[in-house]
Amino acid sequence: MSSKVHRRVKRRRRETGAVQILEEAFHLVRVADAGGFWIYYLGAVPWALGLLYFIADMSRSSLADRDAAFAALAMTGLWLWMRYCRAEFSARLWARLHPGHLPVKGASRRFRALAALWFAHAFRIPLLAVGIFFAVPLGWIVATLQNFTVLALTQDPGDRPLRSLVGRSIRYSHDQWAQNHGILLIFLFVALFTWINLLSTCLVVPSFAKSFFGIESLFTISPEAAMGNTTFLLGIFLLLQLVLDPLLLATYVLRCFYAGSRTTGADLLGRLAACREKHEEEGRRERGTLGRVALPALFAVSTALAAPTAAQEPPAAPPPAAQGAVDADLFRKEIAETLEQKKYQWRLSRRLDGSVPTAEESWLGRRLGEISSSAKRHIRAFGDWFEEMMRRLLERERRGGAKGMEEETGFFRGLGSTMSVALVAVVLGLLLWFAFAMYRRYRGREKAEIPDEGRGGPIDLASEDIVATQLREDEWLRLAREQIERGDERLAIRALFLATLAHLGEEGLLKIARSKSNRDYRGELGLRARALAGLRRAFDENTTLFERVWYGPHRPGPGGVEGYLENHRVIAEESAKARIRPAGSGAVPTL
Repeated sequence: MSSKVHRRVKRRRRETGAVQILEEAFHLVRVADAGGFWIYYLGAVPWALGLLYFIADMSRSSLADRDAAFAALAMTGLWLWMRYCRAEFSARLWARLHPGHLPVKGASRRFRALAALWFAHAFRIPLLAVGIFFAVPLGWIVATLQNFTVLALTQDPGDRPLRSLVGRSIRYSHDQWAQNHGILLIFLFVALFTWINLLSTCLVVPSFAKSFFGIESLFTISPEAAMGNTTFLLGIFLLLQLVLDPLLLATYVLRCFYAGSRTTGADLLGRLAACREKHEEEGRRERGTLGRVALPALFAVSTALAAPTAAQEPPAAPPPAAQGAVDADLFRKEIAETLEQKKYQWRLSRRLDGSVPTAEESWLGRRLGEISSSAKRHIRAFGDWFEEMMRRLLERERRGGAKGMEEETGFFRGLGSTMSVALVAVVLGLLLWFAFAMYRRYRGREKAEIPDEGRGGPIDLASEDIVATQLREDEWLRLAREQIERGDERLAIRALFLATLAHLGEEGLLKIARSKSNRDYRGELGLRARALAGLRRAFDENTTLFERVWYGPHRPGPGGVEGYLENHRVIAEESAKARIRPAGSGAVPTL
């Protein structure tokens, strides 16, 4: 039993959370190229308009019987085109995740894959009806239907495209099933609030049009009749689908990509390909700059020193086998460097560690587990009590005593009032317990964030454990001057960056914490200094220079330190305008 619980805990800790996968999907949609959105909406918009017109015309037109066959045929064509555009959009998102991946090529293979996709989606409505009726398999059915679209043009269909597509889609729908249900639950609430916003917008805009331009419409004459119109509600639903469907597709593209990467390592290969492409681009840029400078000098030197020299044979080109060996060694070296990164070592160590403590379980999970165990005990006790009461009742009924029946009826009336009071007391007790638990939790969190990281003591600028709150701004600047005198510009930039963080923390624009990243600081500064564009620009430039020097092989270059100091001066001047004094000093923040 303990081994089963242990495996369940390890599986839960390995799984990626629903919120994290949604954040990655949102970022994937943001960086997607405009061509992919053109393809998606080129299929989705005609289908939405055609469906709206088809339902409105077939429900109200007197010529519906005559036009039904042609309209249905046209809607079938729009449906097939829409499914193709969604699959093409998913294939482009997949290419962003895995640059070296080759999509389905060839007209015949693509048509076979699309035919399998169309045939699988033909059973969409019956499958959804079964899932809604039984409720339990609905999450897996929705994931499988989305996987049909994602995998149609991204995976090789083989000799049996339908069997391959359905098999992969079902298998990937079972991968991290808790994450899948969490995603669907979040999307349900997001869709509900988005639908309310769209509905409110459609009602508010006609009111503004009437107020400013005097335009009357059905929404201003009778809003109740407009909202009760089925065509209007269908249009709002189709508009909601156009807004949220790209994000939903990106979410299941990530799920399928990560599920397949467990056996192929496509995520590591994709990151290696992106790093290699970035390095090649930087190399081409540096070679181009060097060529523009060195070519005239080489030409002048060769012209001045031209003399007859002995003919030399050009060096023989390396054989293809040796070149392939060099590429293989470079590839293995890049893989080793990638796996030596801290984040992969952390994941590897946690997975190899067989002692995963159950105390690492989230607070909400522990509370829900306690509540479920308590509920099970009370239900079991209530069942035993109810069975005993029914047994006694049947025995008294067999004895046929009227007096006993009256006593039993009075007993049940008293029991009903007593249980009502007990139920109210239990609910109040649970609410008080929940409030007290939340108070203890957040009070402990605030206390954990307040303590100082410790001032004084020797500071090792090369250490990754130092934090900006260990010294004041002027102390960090003193350390930076010492490193500049020694000629170590890399450590000087590190000390200057810590001085900038310390200054912003002292001014109240940032809350320094060891767990925060530079991206977190940028976001926090964007919220607290929205009106100070110069400060945010200078901080972004200094952060970019620090990351290139500290985490990369770049050097500050001529004027790099001076430029950083100039930006630091701008930050100091701008932050003086937004100084946040402690509470009770009588000063009012300017932000």
